[in-house]
Amino acid sequence: MKMTEDDICRARKEFFNKHAEGWCDMWYRDNATGRYDKHKRDFDRLFSILPLKAGDHVLDVGCGTGVLVPLILERITEAGVLYELDFAEKMIEVNRKTHKAGNVRFIIADAEGAPLDDSACDAVICFSCFPHFQDKERAMATLSRILKPQGVFAVSHFESSEGINRHHESCHAVRHDRLPDEAAMRGLFRSVNLKIDLFIDEPGFYCIIARR
Repeated sequence: MKMTEDDICRARKEFFNKHAEGWCDMWYRDNATGRYDKHKRDFDRLFSILPLKAGDHVLDVGCGTGVLVPLILERITEAGVLYELDFAEKMIEVNRKTHKAGNVRFIIADAEGAPLDDSACDAVICFSCFPHFQDKERAMATLSRILKPQGVFAVSHFESSEGINRHHESCHAVRHDRLPDEAAMRGLFRSVNLKIDLFIDEPGFYCIIARR
């Protein structure tokens, strides 16, 4: 029987809630060393091209258990504010237990319904989450509204679009979740008046950097 959109949403949320406790072990732990630095080189590359500064307000969309939190806080310092947003409540629960900084705000919501004011953030980061947005057009409209004039919008994965889509096809819960091709992504950004400065889609690294 064909799955409805509600079925797809429910399966997706159940998947992420089920794996929340072990998420960092699953994807970011180097089994050879036991340290959570498996993707250090990739994170260094991402943050070398993602302009963040002290005092910035940043929305970390689809934040999961907060793998980006220390990296963002290091750059925005105590003067900034970090919004950690995820639709899976268990992800936020683990994130909140792990990260105690006073300038982190935790929000349970999907990207399409992110409850922040217009022009609230200097940067919106969608790391390893864009394919999971149920309504990508609505998500882009909401997230671009939250971005300040001249603000930075980033979409990134540590795999190519082809690799991401192939991986998702292998997992029943997220097999419908696709990263659109370059033409479609450029169209989504144009539709909300975001200008793409950088588009990288190569084995092991995907990144779009755009400005309002």
